[in-house]
Amino acid sequence: DTWLKKFQAHADRIIEELAPAGRADLCKALALPLSAECLKDVTGLTNMRFADMDAWSQAMIDGIANYTGNKEVEARCHAATAGIDAAIDDMIPVVSKHPNTSILSVLLAAGQNIDSIRANVKLAISGGQNEPRDAISGSVWALLTHPEQLAWVAEGKAKWIDVFEEYARWIAPIQMSPRRVTKPWTYVGVDFEPEDRVFFMFGSANRDEACFSDGDRFDITRDTSKSIAFGAGPHYCAGAFASRAMVADVALPRIFARLKGLRLDKAEPVRIGGWAFRGLLNLPVAWDTD
Repeated sequence: DTWLKKFQAHADRIIEELAPAGRADLCKALALPLSAECLKDVTGLTNMRFADMDAWSQAMIDGIANYTGNKEVEARCHAATAGIDAAIDDMIPVVSKHPNTSILSVLLAAGQNIDSIRANVKLAISGGQNEPRDAISGSVWALLTHPEQLAWVAEGKAKWIDVFEEYARWIAPIQMSPRRVTKPWTYVGVDFEPEDRVFFMFGSANRDEACFSDGDRFDITRDTSKSIAFGAGPHYCAGAFASRAMVADVALPRIFARLKGLRLDKAEPVRIGGWAFRGLLNLPVAWDTD
């Protein structure tokens, strides 16, 4: 509830500042700063700029997905983690004197060692910026390209959480996750040995026809209970509930309530990219300012 109020305050401020413009790239002007400002509160790193939060998150996930061993990507990743460490060091005395509900403050109060705290904060940043950012812009785009489903929400036939869950299934922000084989295993005629690396394709699983009829279709009325957009079991996303609150409870209803007549700006095409991490690269839109 504490975070929800902060999420609402960030959304209201960003949208109000944006509203008079009448047009924008919603990815950069709204989804990016909103996700980052919320993540600053969640992690406790309120001393960071939202642009740094986004850039450092991107640098880390690029490093995570750097399967070709690109040295420049690796260097950017290390620079990002060093920047986060410096931000943590600056905030430790602040949250020690004024405890709050952030990850940094709670873990410090619990007596967790500093290396573990750093690792947990970095994990939250690597998985807590791009994913809700992409879910916000992607969900808006999905509704603008499926206006009949936006009408269902307005008419009370569906809820904002239905939009979020279906978008996360349809274009999962995290499309793939690597795993290490721990014991000999055979699947559909393919043999795997211990230490082999495999990729779990969440994006493919979330369109599996055995679980989702016509899985390539965006449909906010479908049952998404079998979606693994947030993972499963011990690997289930720790930030799932914060993400749902940020996108479904805060961002989507406020965007469509405040930006009247929201529509795609057809002067520029929408671009989608990414493999391990996938989402909109831009979302040019316009709305009424009268």
